[in-house]
Amino acid sequence: MNIPSFIEESNRPTARSLIRVVVALALIGLIFSYPGAISSPYSDTGLDGYYDNQIVERADDIESIEHSAVTDETSVYQYNELSPVAKEVFDRTRSAADDSFTIVLCHEWTLTCDEYYESDVPGEFQYGAVGHNVDESELYTVIEDEGEAYVFQTGALGHGDGWDLSDLPLVISSSLMVLLVSGVLVHNTIRPPEQSGNGFAAWDIGAAFLIGTFALAVPYLHMWDIFSVHWSRQLITGTVALGVPVYYLQLR
Repeated sequence: MNIPSFIEESNRPTARSLIRVVVALALIGLIFSYPGAISSPYSDTGLDGYYDNQIVERADDIESIEHSAVTDETSVYQYNELSPVAKEVFDRTRSAADDSFTIVLCHEWTLTCDEYYESDVPGEFQYGAVGHNVDESELYTVIEDEGEAYVFQTGALGHGDGWDLSDLPLVISSSLMVLLVSGVLVHNTIRPPEQSGNGFAAWDIGAAFLIGTFALAVPYLHMWDIFSVHWSRQLITGTVALGVPVYYLQLR
């Protein structure tokens, strides 16, 4: 059955209004409820060196080790006794030019991870910061492999705060810009624009959908070295700050 054109036209504003409300609520939910929106995929303990690994001494055998932190109570492992992830961490440390390697943890909400989840951290080694959650003696392990003994130090010997707040203004501004887009949608629901695109499409709905999708993609764009979180936040802030005035002056 053919729907009269005047009925079809009358349904379009109602459909657009409903879509605008749904998209506006989704954007608000992204900012206030979902930790992955416009965020780094990697977690930060706020303590420098918390997941550091380094080889501090190499010796021909255990008896030849001179490091003062190695005692009779220090854990000793044969390389073959290590779990696969412990072997990987040790190998990455041993193969590094400076004999050091830092474990980077992904947030649990990430759908994929190119580093490690917290559950992947090897249980053979103790991580933390002296003065925060571990004693210095707990951070040393001896690993024997092919006739060589390694003194393997994990964690941080000092208790230094490492929070990086330099991006805080961009965190706030990019979040506010997403909320501004949701505000535009609400405004257009209350007072529909004269120019709204063709059919059920609308400029504001399309732009809001793109912003929301980009906000969700930011952690993975950072992970895959396409856009850093910093540049993504700048892009959202600049695009919305310039785009909203243009929309109201030219398209609405």
